[in-house]
Amino acid sequence: MNSSDYIDYTNYPEYKTGVFLWKILPPILIILGTTGNILSIIVLRRKNIQKSVCSIYLIVLAISDLFVLYTGLLRQWINVVFEVDIRELGTGICKLHTFIVYFSLDFSSWILIAVTVERVFLVWFPHKAKTACTKKKAGISLVSIAAFLLLINSHILYGHEDKESVVNGTVSVEKCYYISDEYNQFWSSSWPWIDLSLFCGIPFCCLLTGNLLIFVKVLFSQRAVKRQIAPSVQTPGSKAQQRDSKLSSMSVMLFTLNTVFLLCTTPISIYLIGYSTWADELVGRGYAVLDMMWAIVNILMYLNNTINFLLYILSGSRFRREFKDMFRRKNNETVTVRNDSITRMNHLTAIQNNRDDTRTTQVPVFHTSA
Repeated sequence: MNSSDYIDYTNYPEYKTGVFLWKILPPILIILGTTGNILSIIVLRRKNIQKSVCSIYLIVLAISDLFVLYTGLLRQWINVVFEVDIRELGTGICKLHTFIVYFSLDFSSWILIAVTVERVFLVWFPHKAKTACTKKKAGISLVSIAAFLLLINSHILYGHEDKESVVNGTVSVEKCYYISDEYNQFWSSSWPWIDLSLFCGIPFCCLLTGNLLIFVKVLFSQRAVKRQIAPSVQTPGSKAQQRDSKLSSMSVMLFTLNTVFLLCTTPISIYLIGYSTWADELVGRGYAVLDMMWAIVNILMYLNNTINFLLYILSGSRFRREFKDMFRRKNNETVTVRNDSITRMNHLTAIQNNRDDTRTTQVPVFHTSA
């Protein structure tokens, strides 16, 4: 692309739309995502929900989403608004920042895989779930996933450096460049496909399969109940009914999470797959359109790390109930403290009034000298 193409490229309305999206939407997503993920952690740590193994995965997911927003999205916004790229502040920062972004994005995706597998096991093998789905095993799963992804992404920590080059006698420094031509070839050709598989390809297949298995099992269970001539009657509030309600609530919430994940991450996956082909065929305005699409698919991807709290509220009846009870308890505590204060004040006032009455009715005694 020559200089005239570049000038035309930056003057197209599509390019300006992309810049506008980068300037306006990231702060909104970061504020909403920070508030929502922190509230999710607080609610998921409450006693009634914390008993569920699924809550451990969702708490770690909220923490991972915060890392994604503050490393990936915040860097993009700062780069567009202030024209400062965090990765160019130093070789160490470049390596560490790039590593954290890739790891946290992959980790969020694989946490959804882990919690989906756990839900599938609970739905299909409920009698074995008590021994197979425990908090200890959930912790082992999370550590194993983290170790696997850390190993896969570890090449980033040594693959980039500040590289000096001499052009026409002038020394220039390429910030956060590739350590060698071989690594450049790996990063440009092989790594995008590996990362795409880790971030979206494998999660897409696992989540789609898991959701189908859960849906089929729930559908068959409902039909089996309807076919029973004399179905067993469960009294309201029975342990079996409470267990089924909790399982249904978590399953619906997980299904919603997975669906939104697929909707938000599929566009950027398609973009990355087709980019090399599209970029070679574009001229002039096409670059501006491609740049705008890059902004849109990124915002969609980061939206997935922002709105989980809203999804919990909309789809999870247990989560919604606990969230309401949290504020009700606070209000009750406030009213109790206020009532205690009023009672204490009334008590002190009564004591003071009694003392005044005593002083008023007390007969004075006069002492006379001999």
